[in-house]
Amino acid sequence: MHEVSHPARHPSPSPLSPPPGPGPDEAERRATWFELFCDLVFVAAVGQTTHRVGAGSGLGPVAAAAALFVPLWWTWVMYAVRANRADRDVTSHRLLTMAGLVAVCGLAVFAGGVGTSDGADTGFALSYLGARLGVLALYALESRRDHRLVPLLRAFAAGSALSALFWAGGALLAPAGALRYGIWAGGMALDLAVPLLTRRQVARAPHHTDHLREHFGLFTIIVLGESVLGFTNGLVQARTSGPALATGAAAFALCAGLWWSYFTASGTRPGAHAQLAEDPRLLNIYVLGHLPVQLGLAVAGGAVGTVVLGAGHRLTTGSALCVLGGVALFLLATALVRAAFTGVRDLVVRSRLVTAVLVAALLPFAGHVPPWTVLAAPALLLALAATAETRPS
Repeated sequence: MHEVSHPARHPSPSPLSPPPGPGPDEAERRATWFELFCDLVFVAAVGQTTHRVGAGSGLGPVAAAAALFVPLWWTWVMYAVRANRADRDVTSHRLLTMAGLVAVCGLAVFAGGVGTSDGADTGFALSYLGARLGVLALYALESRRDHRLVPLLRAFAAGSALSALFWAGGALLAPAGALRYGIWAGGMALDLAVPLLTRRQVARAPHHTDHLREHFGLFTIIVLGESVLGFTNGLVQARTSGPALATGAAAFALCAGLWWSYFTASGTRPGAHAQLAEDPRLLNIYVLGHLPVQLGLAVAGGAVGTVVLGAGHRLTTGSALCVLGGVALFLLATALVRAAFTGVRDLVVRSRLVTAVLVAALLPFAGHVPPWTVLAAPALLLALAATAETRPS
C-alpha cells in the first residue's frame, strides 16, 4: 500500500514495510469499515493526549503526554493485532469489540486529567484494564474456533492478570505522585515485554502481514491528522496574521514531509516480507518499533499548533525540542526498524540516520530564528531524503 513504482522490477514499499506478498497463512485482506470505525474512536484519545503537549510551559506537560501516549498506543496495538489474527465480521465480535471501545472512550475522557486528580487517575487506569479485558474476551471467543490461538490466549490472560496488579494497585493503593506513576510505568514495561517473553505462542498464531502493515499505516495517518488539526487551529486562533500564515505553510510542509517519509521508500531486500510472516522476532521489532515512530509524530504534532499560534515570537526550548526531537525520533526509529530487515548498509537506513542527525543539529539555533524556519528546515530535509530514497536503483 502507498507505494511508488520504479522502472525497476518491483514497486517500492513504505519505509517500514517489506515488499508485498502473501505470507504462509495469509489470504488477501483489507481493513474493514468496522476497523476504520474502531480507529475513529482512538482519534479522540490520541487528540486528548497530544493536546497536553502544548497545554503548559516547560517539559512537564510533554513528558506527561508522552507517558500517556504509551498505554493508549498499546491499547490500539492490542485491538489491531487481535483483529489481524482472528477477526470475523459477525455480531458477537462486533458487540465485544464495541464494549471494549467504551473503555477506550474512558481513556479519552480521563487522559486530560491524569496527574491532576485521583478520580482521573483511577478512571484512566480502570479504563485501560477494561480495554484489555475486551481483547481477552475476543481472544477467548475466537480460540474456541481456532485452537492455534489457545497458547496466545493463555499468555495474554497471564499478562493481563499481572498488569491488573500494577495498574489497579497503583491507582487504588498508592498515593498520587511519583510512587503511583512509577508503579504504572512498571506495569507498562511488563505489558510491552509480554510479546517478547511469549515468542513461541506468538509464532503459532496466524496473522496477515499486508493487513497489519495497512493498519499501522492507518494509525500513522491518525497521528499525523493531529498535526494538521493543530496548525489549522493555530491559524484560526492567530486570525491568520502574516507570521502565522508563513508558519502554517511551513507546518503543512512538515506534515507532508513526514507522510512522504513514512509511506515512500526505495526497495528492500527480497524475501523480507516472508520473514515478517514467519519470524516472531521481526514481527516484534516491527510492532514495538512503531512506538517511537508514532510517539515522535505525536510529540511533534502536538507542538505544531503552539508554534503557529506563537508565530510572532521566538520558539521556547520546549516547543523546539518537541518539533525537532519528535522528527528526529521518528527518523531514527524508522531507520532502525527497516535495518532489521535490510541491514544498516541500506540506502534508506543511512539516509534516515543522517537526516535525523541533521534535524537534531538544528536545535541550538531554534530559539534565534523565526518559528517558520524551524518547521521549514526539517520539512526540506525530509523532502531531500525522500527524493534520494526513491531514486531508481
